[in-house]
Amino acid sequence: MSKSIVETHAGDDSDGRIWGIEGINILLILAGLILGAGLSLLLFRQQAHSPLFSFGVGSLPFVLIVAYVFGLRQGKPKRYDTDLLETWISGSAWLPSLRSPRYPLYPP
Repeated sequence: MSKSIVETHAGDDSDGRIWGIEGINILLILAGLILGAGLSLLLFRQQAHSPLFSFGVGSLPFVLIVAYVFGLRQGKPKRYDTDLLETWISGSAWLPSLRSPRYPLYPP
């Protein structure tokens, strides 16, 4: 009886890519595009604003979401964006808590 080795490629798991953009990031960009188009149309239909103003304000959600995706999510490790935000807020996202019960001998 011979044993064979089967390669499972478990390390190749991925959320997929569309046009080079990873997994859920494409949905965020599409949501920003839809939100921006809706806001633009809403402002333009009121006829109180110029088309240039409506387009400028309406493009803000799309521009902000694209900056967020390509600045903090695309090509970065999972949860990089939330860890970075937690570091900015509390300063301890990348490190274990010093008062953690898992480290009882750690000095306070």
